[in-house]
Amino acid sequence: MHTDTALLAKIAAGDEHAFASLMDQYRGRVFSHVLTYVKVYDEAVEIVQDIFVKIWINRERLVEVKDFPAYLFIVSRNYLVSAIRRRVLERTSLQDQDMLHEIIRPDNTLEAKELEKHIALAIEQMPPQQRMVFTLSRNGQLSQEEIAGKMKITKRTVKFHMTAALNFLRIFLKNADFGAVLIIFFCRFL
Repeated sequence: MHTDTALLAKIAAGDEHAFASLMDQYRGRVFSHVLTYVKVYDEAVEIVQDIFVKIWINRERLVEVKDFPAYLFIVSRNYLVSAIRRRVLERTSLQDQDMLHEIIRPDNTLEAKELEKHIALAIEQMPPQQRMVFTLSRNGQLSQEEIAGKMKITKRTVKFHMTAALNFLRIFLKNADFGAVLIIFFCRFL
């Protein structure tokens, strides 16, 4: 059995057998996670396939991945959130949009709503370019390369603005006395 690192290197080089092996190893975990949110077997199967297709398409990046389970979780979470948003946006009623909010935010408490307001306020106070990078990354779910291309700046500049934005949010929220809620927020945005 190959280590994840060796498999990732082979996959990055285009080895389909290594990719199949990696998929076999992780597909079940991803499926269980997706199914808990979408609740529809066929839809969960389709989303899992799309997640692994996305990983295959972006396989060159895999050589940079140090912790594949964490990387897979982030890719899965982002894709799942996008899929749920798309599903809700296809429906036109306000009830469906409320459902999206509930699905994505199972921890939807008064404290979480207050945190959301503070985050929006913090984002408004960021310098324009920093705010744009953060918004494209988190709301637009664009990669650093995609943001760099769209904004006509270097990937290094994107990374700098992203780090600055997260630090700004951490300090802003800490000063707003959100304590433990910060952990939840930063786990969502890693």
